[in-house]
Amino acid sequence: MNMKAVLSAATVALALPLAAEAATVNLNEGFNYAYTTLATSTTASYTYDVAEGTTWNISDISFTANGAYSNISLITITVANGGVVETYGEWIPGAGTTATLSALGFTTSSDFTIEYTYAAGGTAPVLVNHMFTATEVPDVPAVPVPAAGILLVSALAGLGIAKRRAKKA
Repeated sequence: MNMKAVLSAATVALALPLAAEAATVNLNEGFNYAYTTLATSTTASYTYDVAEGTTWNISDISFTANGAYSNISLITITVANGGVVETYGEWIPGAGTTATLSALGFTTSSDFTIEYTYAAGGTAPVLVNHMFTATEVPDVPAVPVPAAGILLVSALAGLGIAKRRAKKA
């Protein structure tokens, strides 16, 4: 094997992990936060693991990017939740070399993914992060059957008494 082939293979082996970064994160009650540095033509995704049988309210998701705005504007964000996919890319320039973006919150009982995509044409890496709060939705207890039966019988008895009084009058 010649040196050119070895160097080419090493370059590909080093570039592949940078091309697509993915992480699975446990969803926490309260504050959730993640960040990464994106190079041009790469993606990074975070899948939040929702425990089976639970439902969560996810607040609006706040994104911040640090870098030249010409590079930040090449980054799109996709939020995928149970078959619903929303894409965001309208960054609002901030002070210095920052920009912000906000995605709508949602309620979910399944895993969801936040993905960053940095399109080709960027000139430098960009540091991006997101944060949101998660609140578990408590189970709503059903009305117990014995209590429902007592309520029904009481209502019917009340209607019967009211009907008798109406006939006597």
